[in-house]
Amino acid sequence: MHFAAQKMSVLVILLLTLPAVAQFPDKFTNLQVLPKDIPKADLQSTMRGFAFALDVRCPYCHVQRPGQGFDYAADDLDTKKTARVMLQMVATINRDYVGKIGKASPIQVECVTCHRGLTQPQPLRALLIEAADKQGVDAAINMYRDLRKRYYGTGQYDFGETPLNQLAEFLLAKGRNKDAVTVMELNFASNSPQSVWAYHMLAMSHQANGEIEKAKSDYRKVVELHPDDTWAKGQLESLSAPK
Repeated sequence: MHFAAQKMSVLVILLLTLPAVAQFPDKFTNLQVLPKDIPKADLQSTMRGFAFALDVRCPYCHVQRPGQGFDYAADDLDTKKTARVMLQMVATINRDYVGKIGKASPIQVECVTCHRGLTQPQPLRALLIEAADKQGVDAAINMYRDLRKRYYGTGQYDFGETPLNQLAEFLLAKGRNKDAVTVMELNFASNSPQSVWAYHMLAMSHQANGEIEKAKSDYRKVVELHPDDTWAKGQLESLSAPK
């Protein structure tokens, strides 16, 4: 009895997580990009692929009439119009670019290639830089933490060191040295990076912010990890030279 209840619970969870396919028609009208004679099973599979690629359900593109179900042929929603354009773009990429690189079975571009479960597939770097530029570094850090808590391990965003290194570079270029330090210290606390790039950014941020002893410690770590890094050696010698 207990096993049967477990099976029922699993079935309910699966049904709740699948994209809605209620009232899927047997005949299709207003197909403008997909083949007009596409089999029902193929169309259902295609639509499910869209849904999982963007983490959406049928109402994202299709009109749902109160008491009538889905009007799949309607073009009321801009998201459906956008989807057609995106399908044409993907087809062009696969046919005119990927299809001409000379490989027998090249990897095809799909919706999920870019979207990865996001309706608006923006790199984390771009989101953080925009937030820091318009709302301040605290907003960017809060965004990073919120997104990391929500999406870590899912593949939607890169939560490694790179986006935070890039954010620090942006802040240093703007002369926002203290903010760059804040970001890089967050990076080391969250990701424990060991790359020369991360240590360079940490050292440069500390140095630009006037924290010379911390910068020297950072450069020493770079030299320890990468003995052939002549630039870091030069920076350390310069900072250690008598004034």
